[in-house]
Amino acid sequence: MPRHRTPLAKARLTGADRKNPQRYRGRSEPVIARPLGRPPAYLSPLAKRAWALLAEELPWLTFADRGIVEATACQRAALMTDGMGQNMAFLRAYKQALSSLGATPTDRHKIAPAEPDDRADPFAAFDVH
Repeated sequence: MPRHRTPLAKARLTGADRKNPQRYRGRSEPVIARPLGRPPAYLSPLAKRAWALLAEELPWLTFADRGIVEATACQRAALMTDGMGQNMAFLRAYKQALSSLGATPTDRHKIAPAEPDDRADPFAAFDVH
């Protein structure tokens, strides 16, 4: 079975694009400009609070992450109310959800602030409105 291609954004964050530039030459990815946004109206008040906490704790989340954030917020809300902390299967699922968001210490190193792009538009700093 073939290996999955490393997304260009991840390659830039980890430095893989500089290590093997030929692998990433000519690749492009869509620019995600939409922020995570507000929680869905149908979530419980506690799940909405958990959503807000996740959005504050994980500022790199975008609109495309809403599905997993919704599930994780519901898990956190359950943990806050039902005492699910005694259920090891629940805790494993919650940890996996946090891991997929880059929210655990071992996964956080994969999420790094973007380095300044030397190829960026030199005129972007000038507002021409």
